[in-house]
Amino acid sequence: MAFKLISIRLFFANSLIFFGIFLSLSCTKEPQDEISILWEDERALGLILPSGLVENPEQAYFTIHLSGNSDNPPILGDLIQSESGFLFTPLIPLTRGQTYEVRYEGASIGQISIPQLSEEGAKLEVMEIYPTQNLLPENLLKFFVKFSKPMREGKSSTNVFLLDSNKDTLEGAFLDLQPELWNEDQTLLTLWLDPGRIKRDLIPNLEMGAPLTKGESYNLVISARWKGKNGGELGQSFSKKFTASARDSISPEPDSWVMDIPKADTNAALTLDFLEALDFSLLTNVFTIKNAAGRAIQGNWKIGIEEKSIQFIPKDPWSRGQYVIEIESRLEDLAGNNLNRLFETDLLNRSESDLPSDIKRLEFEIKD
Repeated sequence: MAFKLISIRLFFANSLIFFGIFLSLSCTKEPQDEISILWEDERALGLILPSGLVENPEQAYFTIHLSGNSDNPPILGDLIQSESGFLFTPLIPLTRGQTYEVRYEGASIGQISIPQLSEEGAKLEVMEIYPTQNLLPENLLKFFVKFSKPMREGKSSTNVFLLDSNKDTLEGAFLDLQPELWNEDQTLLTLWLDPGRIKRDLIPNLEMGAPLTKGESYNLVISARWKGKNGGELGQSFSKKFTASARDSISPEPDSWVMDIPKADTNAALTLDFLEALDFSLLTNVFTIKNAAGRAIQGNWKIGIEEKSIQFIPKDPWSRGQYVIEIESRLEDLAGNNLNRLFETDLLNRSESDLPSDIKRLEFEIKD
């Protein structure tokens, strides 16, 4: 359907900004009279107003309102024209669960509701909370919450709770970040436990103590009322119960990892066993495998159980020869210790010559 831009007029009445649309259309097709929704994936981008809504669409005057109150002001937006009708695109996206009213010269000529996400194929839920293991160091730095659909941002402080064994909420456990740390499609949220309370001898740590205490049990709870970006609530709460263990004050050591090397002429996986859980969000972003010519090997990485291992499945069968795994030193364990330094290390006291490489390397050979 081809559309073209038409004129838009703003006017004022009773100190409110109203939105006027001056239309011009020459209709050559049989008119239709049903308002419909323009969708992109699961987003309602706008309303399609058929020319058959009014007898004479030439110079027709439409306004779009939230339904339910005759005093609701018109909604700001753009209108474009095609041979069969008009497309209204609001300045603020249409909201699921809301009903909208179309008026012509002030009189209602139709309504349409934006449906909530259907239960089938579009269920909103928490898919996983990382780390997945249930014994976590008392200096744990981050949680990651993975959702099935994009979520509304800026709502974690009122929808995420950390409870102690008495079911009391632990206030100030999380770092209040604005904006929140979401991935690009808003399905993965990073929750930082307050580093100022985790690092010993800092004022927040001395005054409030660490968020977690060795030997104590906790429950991370995600509220059922949290809404998705396109509408609808989770509908049920999700929780992760865990126990705090001793502090982790040792950096990951790649030289100690256990490597399971595949055979040549196969697409079998290369497996790295870390012997401990590592940071979920970094695991698929810090590894590169190169052959003896320095060319990167194409394939897919798959994180293992409890984030304690990873597998690489090559796109093409392995060839015989020497390979190297390059690991970016920013890779961290659950306490924020990376390959170069401990989370609590004072970097200001280190000279430039003492700084380690940004890349760690592990060599291996593919044989028959």
